[in-house]
This record gives sequence, C-alpha cells and structure tokens, in this order.
Amino acid sequence: MKYKNLIYLGALILFNAPSSLLHAKPNHGHDKPKKTLRHNLIQTQTEADIRLQEIVTQQNLQETLPDTSSLPKIMDPLPQLGMKLFFSKALGGEKTVACASCHHPRLGGADGLSLPIGTNAVNPDIIGPLRLTADTINIPRNSPTIFNVGLATSSLFWDGRIQRFTTTAENGQQIEVISTPDSGFQVADEQVGNDLVGALSRFPVTSVEEMRGQAFPDAFDNQSVREHIAQRLGNYGSQTDQLDKNQWLIEFRRAFNSNQSAESLITFDSIALALGQYQSSVNLVNSPWSAYLRGNQNAMTQAQKRGATLFFTQISEGGAGCVNCHGGSRFSNDGFFNLAFPQFGIGLDEQNADFGRFNIDSQQRNSFAFRVPSLLNVELTAPYGHSGAYETLEEVVAHYVNPESTISGFFEKGGACGLSQFKNDTSCETLNVNAESNSQSALALLQLSPFVAAPLDAAQQSDLVEFLKALTDKCAEDPRCVRKFEPTPHTPDPDNLRLRVQKAIIGQV
Repeated sequence: MKYKNLIYLGALILFNAPSSLLHAKPNHGHDKPKKTLRHNLIQTQTEADIRLQEIVTQQNLQETLPDTSSLPKIMDPLPQLGMKLFFSKALGGEKTVACASCHHPRLGGADGLSLPIGTNAVNPDIIGPLRLTADTINIPRNSPTIFNVGLATSSLFWDGRIQRFTTTAENGQQIEVISTPDSGFQVADEQVGNDLVGALSRFPVTSVEEMRGQAFPDAFDNQSVREHIAQRLGNYGSQTDQLDKNQWLIEFRRAFNSNQSAESLITFDSIALALGQYQSSVNLVNSPWSAYLRGNQNAMTQAQKRGATLFFTQISEGGAGCVNCHGGSRFSNDGFFNLAFPQFGIGLDEQNADFGRFNIDSQQRNSFAFRVPSLLNVELTAPYGHSGAYETLEEVVAHYVNPESTISGFFEKGGACGLSQFKNDTSCETLNVNAESNSQSALALLQLSPFVAAPLDAAQQSDLVEFLKALTDKCAEDPRCVRKFEPTPHTPDPDNLRLRVQKAIIGQV
C-alpha cells in the first residue's frame, strides 16, 4: 500500500507538472542537478504525511491553532507592572518568596520540582531542582506552568477551585461568573469579576506554606492578608514604612496612567489585575506542530508525524485516543479525570491522600480526579502529574499504556525516594507514608471507569513522545529568548526585593 500511494502521488505530480519541468534540458555539466518542485514533493510526501493530512482535514485541526490576538502583550504597561510584581519578594509575607520562585520562565513557567518549596526554602534565591527545604515538604501538589495560562477559559489549579461558570442574573439574563475558595463552589466571587487568571493571582499570597509564612499575625482571613500586602506596597495603613525602598506608587501610576493616591490605586484588586495581565501575556504557541498546520510539511520529523497520527486516532482504530481529553487549541478539554498517577507526599487528609476534584465537588466520579493539563510546551514542564511522580514523558506515556505496571515501577524504585528531588533526602520515606495504598485506591477506581489503556508498542510510545515534543515553542526552550518575560538589569526595581536567581536548572545563571 505504501508504494502504491507513492507511485500514485508521483504520477499525479508528473501529470500536473508544468511543461518547463517535463521538457527541461538535460544537464551535461558537472553542476549538481537543480531540485525541482516534483523532486521536493516526492521526497516529502510519505505515507505518514498522507495519513496525517487526512486527519488534519477530517478533524479540521487548522481551526485549533491558538488565537492570542486578544491577550495582553508583554510590553504593554499593565503586564510590565505585573512582571515587576511577579518577581518581587515583597508579595511574600516574610519577604522571602516571589511568584517567580515557583513559576519561572526559564523553568518552563514552573519550578522543575516534583513538589514545590515555598516559604521554607534554605536559600530563597535558589530556584529549580537545586532549591532545598529547611525542614519538610509542606505543599501537596506540583507547580503548574504559567505558560499560555491566558488561553484557559474554564478553570485553574489542579482541582479547578478557580472556575468560570454560567448563572442566571436577577433580570433573567445568562452571565458568566467565577467561583473561588473565598466564595465557595458554584458561588460567584464578587471580588474577581470575569478575570480567571486575575482570580488565581489572589490566592498563593494567602497560603502560609506558599508565600505568606508567619507574617501578618493580625490578618484574620484571606482578604485581610491581601489588604496587608497592598498597604505594604502602597506604604499606607498598618504597613507604612515596611519596605526600606518603596517606589511602587510611581510604577502603578505609570501602568494605570493615573495620579490617584496610593490608597486608591494600590489595592489588591489592582495588584491581582496586573499579575493576571502579566501571566496572560506569556504566550508561547509557535511550535513545529503549529507550523505544520500552517502548511510547512517539513516542520515535523517523520516520528513526530507518526506520533501525531496516534494522538488523533481512536484506540478502536489503532491509535492512542489522546485527543479525547487533550483536544482543542490548548490540548486540554478542561475536564477532571482520575488517571491514577501515583500518590505520594503529604496529601490533604490524615491518610496522606489527595482526592483532587472530589474536595471541591464531592461526586464519586471526582475521587482522585485532577484537571486535564494543557500539553503546550509539555516537554519543558517536568515532573508530571499532580504530585510530580513522573519525571519523563516516556513514563507518562507508559502509564497510559499500562497504569498497573508504571505504578508498581514507581514504588519499586523507592516511590518518593526514587525521585531526583528527594533521592538525597534522608527523610524521604515520610513522603511514602500510605502512598502505595492511596495509589492502589486510585487505580481500583480507574479500573472501574470507562478508561481504556492504549495498546501501544515501544516504537509507538516513542513516536507519541516525539509528537509531544513537537508542541514546544522555540522561544520557550531558549533561555535568551524567554527572558523577555523577566525583568532586565535595566528594569526599575521598586523595592530592592526582586528575586535574584542564583541557580536554576541549567546551573549558574
């Protein structure tokens, strides 16, 4: 069949070729023969191309190219203010943690760790795999990437506790609103409007483990913590003169084009807006896959094309069926599913279990379920899963093929103690308490679900991994390029508390 396709294609090209190609003069010299259109097409149109182009047409995949035209641009005033805030440790209660400590552009928009280290870091200015905890891990879930977060439309966080939904207003009109932990599930949070990323930005600063620490002892709820931070930056109220250097009012007035007072302008609403605008500007979607959809058939390797065919083909037809959950422009349907990725760490209950979405929406099907992550730039966001149990894409793909085997393999290698982050940690076994039994509970529920493992052989799994790598934006993997999303040495530092990265995944930076 392969050769028939190629012969047919060659004949078709030859039949439709211009006469200048059919009647070209022979080359009697020593020059290399010129490549013709016919030669190029015959060389590039393989069976993998033909099959993938059929899928692209059938599923109208060109329509899934991400549209970032309505999102903010990094050089706009508000994203620039948001960037300064994102990298400032002044937003950390104890002035030791910045948002960028766990979500850094040079670390795939995350931190390169299985489980994050927030306020209890040994050295606050070391990020990435070399970041160490001064005592024990106290954050239960892996740090999600900020890359392309502005494309999210439904929910954020692993359990979707920031969620947009439709409700009916008093006048009978259907409106979109957002629920948060402050308002409760499916209850509109009146403080956040319809800004999903801005809503997310309101919560890490309130977490004792992530950013707050033991600061603000008189703050009695989340909103009170936020008010303390706004007063600190605005240099008013109970937080007057809490920063040795404070030029934030200049920055806010420039970004908002306003001459308002600090009390009016530097509120946490404006801080969250700027943080959301910055994160929404970190758009990195120009991948080999997007180039292929735009017509460059040589943008991907043959292995990546075979992997793409598996990705978009149903299991019943010999594929992997990945598109069922990872479809659309973000490669995510924003659903919540239990895939029984290994459980380990402190969890969220007395048995160290993390039931994920069930803690937000207590339907049985939500037990151990977590939000389907976007696959854009997934190559750069290891470790994977809600607890960072898998360190490579190969392990992730193998899990979809045989969850029982990969879970067993995870614990045979020591569970948490087998992971890079904890292999030299003498207390790593504390992260394995109940881990295997919790993982088996999640697996038992998976086996009762409609989930069907994809029967892929080793070569097919390799091809699928190669396709996932074709979703990487070239700028995202280039430290020099991605630095446009970081303050430069010439960017004003309003408080002298900017995160000064000493070490990251690439060593000294």
